[in-house]
Amino acid sequence: MPKIEQTGALKTVKSFPEFRSEDARVRDFKEAMEKPVQVIVWSDLHLGSIAGDLDEMERIRDYILENDNVFVILAGDEIEGLVGKYLSTNAAKTPINVQQQIEFLRIMFLEPLAKKGKIVGMVSEYWGHPGWIADATTINPWISMAGGLDIPIIINGGDLTLKFQNGYEHTTKVWHNPPKASADDELTGQREVMQKTSQSMRPKGSAAAHIHRMAVAQEFYAGADSTTYYISAGTAKGSNPNKPRDLFGIRLGASLSEPSGQGVNIVPPRGRRKDINIPFASLEEGEVSHEALTLLNRAEAQGLREELLERIHKKEPTPKISYLPPYSRLAPRYKESKPLDKIVIGGETIKNQFTGMEMVVPYDTLAFEIETQLPIALNLLANARIGASSSIEGFKDLSKFVKNMADNPHALMISLRNMIDKSAGKLPNRVDVLDKLVELLKGEYGDSRQTLAIMMDESLRQGDWKNKVGKGPEHLGIAPASYLARETKVPLIHHLSLLKLSIGPVRGPKTLYTGVLADKLENHGSKARPEWGLSRIYDLYLQEKPGFVAGGHMSAGTMTIFDRSNPETKYPKLIAPGWWAGADDTGGKGNVKVGANPGQAIIFMPGRGPKDYNAFATANAEETEYMHDALMMLEGLKLLNLDPKRVLKRK
Repeated sequence: MPKIEQTGALKTVKSFPEFRSEDARVRDFKEAMEKPVQVIVWSDLHLGSIAGDLDEMERIRDYILENDNVFVILAGDEIEGLVGKYLSTNAAKTPINVQQQIEFLRIMFLEPLAKKGKIVGMVSEYWGHPGWIADATTINPWISMAGGLDIPIIINGGDLTLKFQNGYEHTTKVWHNPPKASADDELTGQREVMQKTSQSMRPKGSAAAHIHRMAVAQEFYAGADSTTYYISAGTAKGSNPNKPRDLFGIRLGASLSEPSGQGVNIVPPRGRRKDINIPFASLEEGEVSHEALTLLNRAEAQGLREELLERIHKKEPTPKISYLPPYSRLAPRYKESKPLDKIVIGGETIKNQFTGMEMVVPYDTLAFEIETQLPIALNLLANARIGASSSIEGFKDLSKFVKNMADNPHALMISLRNMIDKSAGKLPNRVDVLDKLVELLKGEYGDSRQTLAIMMDESLRQGDWKNKVGKGPEHLGIAPASYLARETKVPLIHHLSLLKLSIGPVRGPKTLYTGVLADKLENHGSKARPEWGLSRIYDLYLQEKPGFVAGGHMSAGTMTIFDRSNPETKYPKLIAPGWWAGADDTGGKGNVKVGANPGQAIIFMPGRGPKDYNAFATANAEETEYMHDALMMLEGLKLLNLDPKRVLKRK
């Protein structure tokens, strides 16, 4: 829309939102940066409401101001506004008028942030609290809030592009209120928009607010070239249990709102490495990850990454892993039945060589103590389909991955669903198929030191394993899970077993991390929403909520939700592993398609108790390696008593 020219006493005015070409819009938001940056999605301050947590608002503001390369997107409802329609829930709970709200917002937050160039965008033109002002008066509240402060204003659902010095451009789609909502999935509206967008035109991620519920996710869809991240930002209104509640939410029957502090760490590409984008769920998680990624970036820039990591590994060559019987529980009801002792073939009685093998009992709860001062990465191996055709099974690629893991003893693994193909029990060489998995799980050193558990999944429970597949003794019935456990000396787990890991220094208390490991998804699986089945398991089927839930057979992704009732962490994680196999297992329906990329993991920080709890979920193999190296650098330099400022000089 062109400018509307006025003459005489009236100044020239511009229509709002102003029409801009794609090139002009991108130029508005370019920032010259070369280092990793952190962008916080800050929304729903509701400044002026008595339910607003001013202390929390100031904490986030000060964090942004005090940290280099930390920026902020203002995603809406910065002020409470006033409207007569909500007299008892809004007007009566807002002691200052709109003009005062805007003035306080500018003085306390916008002016100091804008002065340091910290605000990269403000979302506008949405139905919400400032929107009440626009509807009632036609005064533009976003211009009133941001006018003269050099704050770029973005239309609701517009794109924000940051440009780095090396030419890399990072685009995020930003809403206040996205086009669709769900009572159980905070990201559903954002996800549908992104999935309907052609990959070549799709932004790196999207962010939204409005619903006063937080979640962050990073998903890798089948056939996609890269991950897509999502952020649903929380609020400072009614999220502090020690402050007044949001009366509007109470009347809707809603629980307490969920807190702010979400954002994304953006690491631009360097050389052959692609860009890495890691969303975070809380300010505490974001602070640690930003510091770690910045350290690793400086080490890379100075060619010191490998040298420093080698010195760190020499200081602590390997963690000490101990099985904890007092905290583990066996599940005899899930034990495999022994195959037939003898079978008659052509009048000849053949003794089954596998009958004498002990039937290994899987664990309901499996507990380990890991003595270490460095972060532990638990790699979630799944969906390799060993035993499928050579063009499909993922043995070759997974072998390379496991071989590379041997260089990092602080990287552990667990064998989950579909490692063996469902049809493998019918094969004459099925013992050879099992031996291939044994080879993988024993690892490069041949002693299974990096493998914590093997899931007795649906593939290993197929009835075909009990039947003979030939005339020789090696072709008689076998208990495949017990065979794997015996050959690797690795314990078995089953669907929804609980894993307990106590991780920390040699002496004293350690930080406990618990997780539930899933085989199938209780009929809640969704290819379009990778973590949906895990979310339903967490919400509906687990009576005591763990710190993470992992497993399944959908697309790949990680998601962090908020749960105030969780006894371990308020930010539990859901991790859906991808496919090492060349094709997705479609349940015997005959249609073959590629699976989502594998390499997902969860990284645990060592600690001395619950206060040190900090875990990071990663969405692909490259991100897992990079994030683990970054956190190793952060903790390892402390272990070496080296000051990062001296070792890694700023350029």
